[in-house]
Amino acid sequence: MRWTKFGFAFLVGLIFCCREHKPSLREIVLQSPRDIADPVLLSLNPGMGFHRVRIVNQIRRATPYLPGQKLKLGVISGKVRFSFGIVPEYFLKVKQPVEIQIFAANSGQEKLIWSQTISAKDAPGWQNALINLPATPVNLFLTSNAQDCGLAVTPLARIAEEKPSRPSIIFILIDALRSDHLGAYGYSRNTSPNIDGLARSGAIFQNAVTASTFTATSLAGFFTGFMPWEHKMIFGYNLILDPKLATLAVKLREAGYSTAGFSSTYFHLSDLQLDRGFDLFDESCDKKFFSGDAECLSDQVVRWLDEKPDQPFFLYLHYTSTHAPYSPPEPFQKLFSAGLEKPGGEVGKGEILRFGKNRKWYQIPRPPAKNETEWLISQYDGEVRYADSQIARVLEKMEKQGSRKKALIIITADHGEAFYEHQIVEHINELHWPVVRVPLILSGPGIPAGKEITGLVRSQDLAISILDLVRAPGLAEATGKSFLPLLQGKQENKRAGYAVLYESKKNYEITVVYYPYQLLVSQPGDKNIELYNIETDPDEQNNLALQKPGLTRDMLKLLPEPETVLLRRKPGLPKIDQETLDRLKTIHYLK
Repeated sequence: MRWTKFGFAFLVGLIFCCREHKPSLREIVLQSPRDIADPVLLSLNPGMGFHRVRIVNQIRRATPYLPGQKLKLGVISGKVRFSFGIVPEYFLKVKQPVEIQIFAANSGQEKLIWSQTISAKDAPGWQNALINLPATPVNLFLTSNAQDCGLAVTPLARIAEEKPSRPSIIFILIDALRSDHLGAYGYSRNTSPNIDGLARSGAIFQNAVTASTFTATSLAGFFTGFMPWEHKMIFGYNLILDPKLATLAVKLREAGYSTAGFSSTYFHLSDLQLDRGFDLFDESCDKKFFSGDAECLSDQVVRWLDEKPDQPFFLYLHYTSTHAPYSPPEPFQKLFSAGLEKPGGEVGKGEILRFGKNRKWYQIPRPPAKNETEWLISQYDGEVRYADSQIARVLEKMEKQGSRKKALIIITADHGEAFYEHQIVEHINELHWPVVRVPLILSGPGIPAGKEITGLVRSQDLAISILDLVRAPGLAEATGKSFLPLLQGKQENKRAGYAVLYESKKNYEITVVYYPYQLLVSQPGDKNIELYNIETDPDEQNNLALQKPGLTRDMLKLLPEPETVLLRRKPGLPKIDQETLDRLKTIHYLK
């Protein structure tokens, strides 16, 4: 009987403890409890605490309205804009419409200057507002009849009347885009007419390398100017960006830029803190990741451009069309598949999760047949053309607004893609040249037209270079270096590019590119060291490690100390033994 009572009590306790937690509206509106320290905002709105507030997958820097308070908005003049929104969960609890009012306080008198009413029938999401204030600064505050913590308001921002002194920046990243599948890089298929046009009007970098084939790790390098073992955002170790690290968006916002990001990744970059520094970060296209993402993303961006954002602005776009599975919409699905037989099953749908290391546990490992590879590539190329066509919509919108010629436009990728050149399809567990090499095209003010740069540049160099190009304060502690001297035609010493990959808790791979050579080191694994001349052997079929032992040793010396890369991992993971560390520093075991 004693055990029966204990078992019953334990069961009741377990049910109670495991019961789904229903967050309060305050918890919902405050997605991140950390206040956002922003000297620009605080100068306009002293005493306000800003948070990252998510409403319908759009994140904005905002402050929550507490019931009954007079929310001080600051002392400001002229034309100002702001956004406001109510989390949808609010109207599940409170049925009455929400009234929002802004008053100007002057000489002890309060005057209503703006009001808005929102009901449950209104479309959820952020709404934008514009107020024309007197030339003399006035003290503003906001009140509302909101009964709970569901209303959030962004800071008021002045709309500058004078022309911007710096160009706007459009940073376009296309996930898993191979350089050699773009016309600008010599591809035979017409996959990228609009991107090719940008390349002709600007500069193209022939040898740009990413720091990782894992998207989050790669983006952290792009945004911070650090290598993976420096920013520590590595798969299997940590996936949250260190709050102490400044980012490109933070620095541009401090320099007076309006900042907005749009991503269609199925996982939220904001959950990884990669939205840091953005006034707006839109992830509402996440459900379109596997179908129609580019159209959804461009729709959102065009609507944002319709708001005529203040210039200069920094706009980050993350398209995911070229990520597997390759399933472009019509007419792009048939654009490059003429004469090819569509395979049956998953492969015919553009799915690659059955080849090499990508296979599922119950599948027999096998390479793709020739017709399967040809079909997958045709669909991938269709995705490239689809993304290119949607990027054109954004560029056309900017052209109509007269802002395109004044903007610095960047095209790049987080990593490339493999088609079984080295027994891997997609980019998981792969660091060979087609995956490590990424496209990099710059067009706009200060960029020489038709410039082709063969010198090696790295993903961690981009943020520093952008800040250098627009003459904004840089990322002082970052280890990336500006490639502006290369754009200006100046001689520059060679630099090495690195990429790191963790396959599991025990395996890793690291590569160093010192053009024209690429060295790959894996541990543990069948292929301990590979060395290729990527200029004469871009497909990397001839391993030179044994043929050129002196060069191999010299390339090994370029690798960071293994302790630097590996021993920053989570406590408790297996440490690399001394024998392995020694093997990385010599090549005697290759004989």
